[in-house]
Amino acid sequence: MRLLGIPETHTRSGYLVVKPYVKNVLECLGSDVFDSVGRKIGVIIDVIGRVDDPRVVVRLDKRELSELLVTKQERLYFVKKTKRR
Repeated sequence: MRLLGIPETHTRSGYLVVKPYVKNVLECLGSDVFDSVGRKIGVIIDVIGRVDDPRVVVRLDKRELSELLVTKQERLYFVKKTKRR
């Protein structure tokens, strides 16, 4: 698991916007996202924002987690998906 970043905000529809600590944010598209305990909380679906200051959009498995993650400022991690041949 690699460090993804910290959550900045959330939406009512169950998405989480994360400020990434990863330099190449495009490499983590489609990856599973985990909390600091190691529980899977969602999937990275998009990268938004400026090139020099991007944000990562995570679709959460459970909407009710979004507000809790933002208020706790919990570090999030991801596991890079491997391509199958």
